[in-house]
Amino acid sequence: MSELQPLVSIILPVYNGERTLKRALESLLSQTFTNFELFVGIDGTKDNSKAISLSFNDDRIKIIEHPNNLGLANNLNALIELVHPNAAYIAMAEQDDVYVPERLQWQVEVLESHSEIGLVSGIAEFKSDTKTLQFPGILVHGQQFPQGEALFRYLYINQLKVVNTCMLFRKATHLNNILRFNNTYGNFNVDWDYVLRFALVSGIYGIPKVLVSMDRTTKNTSVTKDKWAQFKASRQLIKNIKNEFPNIIQKTDYHAALKMCRKIELGYYTKSKIIAFGFLYSCFYLDFYFIKYIIKRIKRKIKQM
Repeated sequence: MSELQPLVSIILPVYNGERTLKRALESLLSQTFTNFELFVGIDGTKDNSKAISLSFNDDRIKIIEHPNNLGLANNLNALIELVHPNAAYIAMAEQDDVYVPERLQWQVEVLESHSEIGLVSGIAEFKSDTKTLQFPGILVHGQQFPQGEALFRYLYINQLKVVNTCMLFRKATHLNNILRFNNTYGNFNVDWDYVLRFALVSGIYGIPKVLVSMDRTTKNTSVTKDKWAQFKASRQLIKNIKNEFPNIIQKTDYHAALKMCRKIELGYYTKSKIIAFGFLYSCFYLDFYFIKYIIKRIKRKIKQM
């Protein structure tokens, strides 16, 4: 395998990943499509992630250690700079996710047969402490992403609906359009910001199949566990994108994006704040959703009594 020129370069940023990294690597190394290299970018941590990666003794794995923490965006950019010159595609992966064996095979087939598509993702199975669900709903329900500015507005209003952990994109599209992963919001919204910009330069396709299982139970130590920092970063992105792309994002789009953000936030308030902010948002956004949410939570509480 070391003598082959990989068609795909997988980039796997790692930060304190020892608890879940083994499962993620096992799923990537068991792909039915085998012509790839796998960059493990260990970002300034001293846990057992390196030893776990070395234990596979697979020459497709290339370990990159950053002595100091670069942050997610800079880690991804550094890994992309190292991919094989002849690799046509770059695959995203995350340390706490498990990929179906056919993931790369299905994605490469799409890009090899559709030159107008620059990025392909799919459906994720999301596991929390209380339930397991699949998203994004648009793919689960048999529909496909809109394209161009329509997709840009769709992703802006509804928050990211392209599953970042199983994205595969053309290296040429990334390089030719001078795309980068930006750390504008710290480790938050790195993928959302990137896919928004990608949507304006190339087609994006969603495979209507589950490509990845995501463990987001409370035992998971992902940075996204800090929900209120995430919400603050999301509101800032919504504002920044509106200001950067005024010819695409209209006032109604901005209003709709903020409303969606508030809907997501409402589920994380305490009981008293759910009632107070639910009424406030209902009046401000003229959307009865918030009142219906309050009623649903009250009914749930009554059933538990």
